[in-house]
Amino acid sequence: MYYITNHTDQIIAADDLLLNILNVENIEALSKQLILEQIRFTPLTETSMSIVTQEKSINFEMQTSTLSSLMGNFTLVHLDNAEEEEVEVEVEDTSIFTLNEETLLEEDSILPEEKVDDSINEIKIENDDDLIFIKDSLSLEEDKETDTNTLKEISPLDNQEEPFTHNEENELFDLTIPKEPVDTIEEITLDTIQTPQTEEPLISKESHPQLLDTTPIVIDLDQVSQSIGISNEDYTTFLNEYIDTAISLESDLQSTQTEQRSSAINTLTQLADVLQLPSVNDIMANLATLSPDNSKQAIESFYATISRFTTQKDTLQNKETHDTVEPSIQEDLILIDKPLKTEEKSKESFGTIDLSDVKPIHFDFQLEEAANDLSLPVELIEEFVHDFIEQAHVETEKMLTAYEKGDLGTIQKIGHLLKGASSNLRINPLSDTLYEIQFCEDSSNLEALIKQYWGQFLAFEQQIDILSK
Repeated sequence: MYYITNHTDQIIAADDLLLNILNVENIEALSKQLILEQIRFTPLTETSMSIVTQEKSINFEMQTSTLSSLMGNFTLVHLDNAEEEEVEVEVEDTSIFTLNEETLLEEDSILPEEKVDDSINEIKIENDDDLIFIKDSLSLEEDKETDTNTLKEISPLDNQEEPFTHNEENELFDLTIPKEPVDTIEEITLDTIQTPQTEEPLISKESHPQLLDTTPIVIDLDQVSQSIGISNEDYTTFLNEYIDTAISLESDLQSTQTEQRSSAINTLTQLADVLQLPSVNDIMANLATLSPDNSKQAIESFYATISRFTTQKDTLQNKETHDTVEPSIQEDLILIDKPLKTEEKSKESFGTIDLSDVKPIHFDFQLEEAANDLSLPVELIEEFVHDFIEQAHVETEKMLTAYEKGDLGTIQKIGHLLKGASSNLRINPLSDTLYEIQFCEDSSNLEALIKQYWGQFLAFEQQIDILSK
């Protein structure tokens, strides 16, 4: 029997014989039970290990060997000579002690009653004073018995109270910690200027997702590529493929079907672990603990995080240079009436963009160079390029529609999608412009960037048409 682990000792593959012994259907089910600690792999020595499940414990002789791959080093573990021990045997032994304790308790409970009866039979009543004393003694004994009975009646109720379960603890947090901020800056501002209740708030709660952090997350390409054992170009390709995979699995993450959702989470977690992507595994681990109804915010946080990944070190400096200084909260309080009203109008629509008068912006692109760089045949690269051209036409129409609706988030998402595809095909000038669209926060700059992208795309499309003929 065999299984494979990555550089963090996470099991990423196992043969069917091992899965059958552990009574799991597939590697996803095994990973889930390992996370929940329902199955534990415990090394005993350098050449042996124990696998413990809820039903049994199995000892194996173990041999390991290192595998080298494009995704880094993996470890192949060979298991042999299984010795199975049933865990249920230990449970049967404890029942003997339970029976003995119950027997002793029964004997102890009988003895005091017999002694009391004997003592009562030996009492002799000589006069009235003794009778009064006996009555008082009996009344005291009855009071003690009622007190003890009361304690016995109360204690079972206390014992029946179950400890907090994980779900009850979550419900307690739901009552104490609001999922959405109660007092927002906008509501404080409205209270400050005493806006009448009949007027609608100047900023709606739906605008909160746009306040997510958009600062680029710069990945140290040289360091990460070297640690994995691949070239910088291959890492960039794998990173773009990971982002494309994440976009395609969005519906699975939102699915109410447990298997489909768990499979998507495990896939994205394992790939992020191989690529050493920051913050992703923490978000995925949190998402795995949430129900589909409560996972919307975590999913949005995940896609907002991967959209900020970049391997360009100068991105953060350029963004800080070109960005304007954001006004402070105090300035917002002073200028609340006029700027917020204009911002509300701008959210309704950025306007319309007419691309009919855009002229081609030519740049150099060679299919042969892209094919050599990617180590793929020229014919295959040409097929990918034609697919990208069709995709760009469809996504550009969506981008123009989003511009008319004032939907900045959709424009940035489309820019990121096309940027990844063009970067994979080494269409660098087009990829650079789409990168600027992806991180553009000022809607007044969008029209110029979209027209620049479209001019470059027209020139690229004309060049490919000529080469195809």
